[in-house]
Amino acid sequence: MKDYAKKAAAVLLAGTMLLGTMSACTQDTPTGSGSPAPTGSGAQPTGEYPITPEELGSGEVKWSEEETDDGWMKVTNEGGETLGYSPDSGVSLIQVDGYAFKDLNKNGQLDAYEDWRLDDTTRATELANMLSGEEIAPLMTHGGWSSFGSKIEGSDLEYIEAGGRAGTTRSAAMEGNTAMAADWTNALQALCEATGDYGIPATISTDPTTISGIIGQNAVAATMDMDLVHELAAESSKQYRAVGITMLLGPQIDLASNPTWWRTSGTYSEDPALNRDLAAAFIDGMQSTFDESGNDLGWGEDSVVAIVKHFAATGASEGGRDDHSNTGKYMVFPGDNYEAHLIPFFDGAFELPGLTETAAGLMPSYGIPYSEDGSLGEFVGNAFNENTLNLLRDNGYDGFILTDWGITEDGRSYGVDDLTVAERFAALFKVGNDQIGGTSDITNAIEGYKLLAEDMGEEEALAHVRNSARRFFTIQMQVGLFENPYVSKEEAVASVYTEDAYAYGRETQEQSIVMLKNSDNTIHEYDASAEKPTVYIPYVYQQSGSKRLGYTWSCKPSVDLELASQYYNVVTDTVGEPSGTDEDGEPMYLASDIIRASAEEIAACDYAIVSMKAPFVQSTYDEETGQWLPASIQYEQYTADSDSVRKESIAGDMITQEINTGDYGIVTQEVKENRSYYGNTAALPNEYSDYETLQYVDSVVSEDCKVIVVMSAKGPMVWSEVEPMADAILLWFNGYEGAVFDPDWFQPEAIMNVITGQVEPSALLPFQQPASMEAVEAQNEDVPRDVECYVDSDGNAYDFAFGMNWSGVISDERTETYSAEPLTTTAAELVK
Repeated sequence: MKDYAKKAAAVLLAGTMLLGTMSACTQDTPTGSGSPAPTGSGAQPTGEYPITPEELGSGEVKWSEEETDDGWMKVTNEGGETLGYSPDSGVSLIQVDGYAFKDLNKNGQLDAYEDWRLDDTTRATELANMLSGEEIAPLMTHGGWSSFGSKIEGSDLEYIEAGGRAGTTRSAAMEGNTAMAADWTNALQALCEATGDYGIPATISTDPTTISGIIGQNAVAATMDMDLVHELAAESSKQYRAVGITMLLGPQIDLASNPTWWRTSGTYSEDPALNRDLAAAFIDGMQSTFDESGNDLGWGEDSVVAIVKHFAATGASEGGRDDHSNTGKYMVFPGDNYEAHLIPFFDGAFELPGLTETAAGLMPSYGIPYSEDGSLGEFVGNAFNENTLNLLRDNGYDGFILTDWGITEDGRSYGVDDLTVAERFAALFKVGNDQIGGTSDITNAIEGYKLLAEDMGEEEALAHVRNSARRFFTIQMQVGLFENPYVSKEEAVASVYTEDAYAYGRETQEQSIVMLKNSDNTIHEYDASAEKPTVYIPYVYQQSGSKRLGYTWSCKPSVDLELASQYYNVVTDTVGEPSGTDEDGEPMYLASDIIRASAEEIAACDYAIVSMKAPFVQSTYDEETGQWLPASIQYEQYTADSDSVRKESIAGDMITQEINTGDYGIVTQEVKENRSYYGNTAALPNEYSDYETLQYVDSVVSEDCKVIVVMSAKGPMVWSEVEPMADAILLWFNGYEGAVFDPDWFQPEAIMNVITGQVEPSALLPFQQPASMEAVEAQNEDVPRDVECYVDSDGNAYDFAFGMNWSGVISDERTETYSAEPLTTTAAELVK
């Protein structure tokens, strides 16, 4: 894996030829992409299916069996696949050619899909062709597992009994849940094995998380180190597999081409080439299994299916709004730069240098790609958009397509709001989606299939959904679920959230911290012999938590005091009596409860360290006033009244408007809604109190005191308010708040090791940092790296790929590679 970057470069060099071949035809019948039959062991399939087995244990037996401590049976085939099954599921072993196989459909024979010696696509196709449309429809849903324990009950039990087999979990990858996750996984898989006619296992998915402290996507991009990215993806996949997760709903590879885009925190960067390379490195590491020497074995026991997202151009959101809701449903292209947003997919995710070859799965976005001339399809969400799905299939992508969550529900079914839920299912099936995310609504899925059959005809509709079933079964077989879906609790506890796992996570964190400013060498290499300096660490009043875990406000020190005391003599504040209590009777503190250190104490300090959170206010629609409000990435309140602000939005719904014509009375007409926020004012950011803390520190420290700002961000920000008050600035990326990780996942040791000079900063900016909000307004939503960048008091422009180390501005192979002009077209011409 250490030579990943060299290998990837060779593949990229040949990419144009490969993509040219890929885009010249459409695959009607895919070739096998799974693990080949074992060689040198005689484990080759023979005969027609189904095969009548020999007596179990007769002849030359090439397998052995043992019961695990977790209660499931482990079967080892000589030179073949390792099997796992529950002794209580009704599934038994059968023997053919001396090897053991699972009789998943309990018919006493070896069917082709049960024969692990065949390639994955052949097996998946054989199983899909055994199912009726009504049996496949439940498999085309992907809900959320609600139970978490050793017993599966309630809605999960009903879902499995009705034929569903896929769901996401928010619990299995969380700290403290590892042992329970193993028990739950085994109970879930045993139930699936025992239920239904085919023994189809469960797919357990998760959103991207910072498991064991391994960095999230913005931070990954800041390293710009493809060997590291490949390595951390492989490590993450091992930990996911240890708790039973076999599908990652990621990575997100959208271009964050709008500095105020709400979903920037979940993607890599704004640059097409960087996202292309990160996508390839991460997915290759996530999907492949590697031996102890780092050799790529292709799909295997450590592999996790990657669902790359969101196709396509989601980062070009008008106003930077959130496409989870109606207010953010439009992507716009004033720079005519749609194709640049395809580069990370076609040139990266679909062109892996390793043996898994391509991202196994893909997720379309909620949003509507807006085009006046209809070149981007109908005004419907991407998952409903035939043009969007054809762009994939017509250019050779035969992977598994899973929609984003809740897309059949009112409020996210953009452009098809007038359809019933069943009709929305039918529409999604017809354009080529293989699974509908965020729903366990099997009743409407089956009804949707029936509507599809009425529309297409029974024979064509059945062939259509069998293709979807084939794709789903293929990814399940690629990760070995049909052979062994069970996990070892002992191995899980020994590998996830352990001391070693955390240590590795911290190393990745240290490599992701960007140093933006370092006046007078404020941050320098650590000198153990130097006298301890004195530091002022102010308390800050900050919000912590996440949308899923809830938010709390608290007064806390900027950095860990105990850790800081190892390197500094610490001066800090205290907290007085709480201002009141919350609704649960718990103490409730306000910023005014902080009692600052004395002016004399602060004046004697050599350093001050201020921890801050970057400002962010989302562009929204105010129902009360009927106004669209601007986004803001500055601390002070922002009013969008410059000449650069668009006075009429590019996109908007067609609405009925009444017009008083005078003599002819009031008439109605259809007009395009104007979603412009010109002249309106954004809310004050929640992070404003951090700015007030910095202002206070600036007002009380001596001229000789060096102020170090440690900024936590989820994307770009305007630095003109902060930078003049700082001697050094460290920037780290906190990641997508919708993920399930602990909001305080970033280890304080990582920050302190960089502040104190024990680790030299090496990361680079994955986003341009705008000079002002007016500069933000002047850029085009679909065009990356077109912002006027902030220039600091030392003369450094905070441009894409800028960063500093102890010696000054970093200039290396990474900056040379990624500072080139942004790409605008894919490597080969696409069929459109």
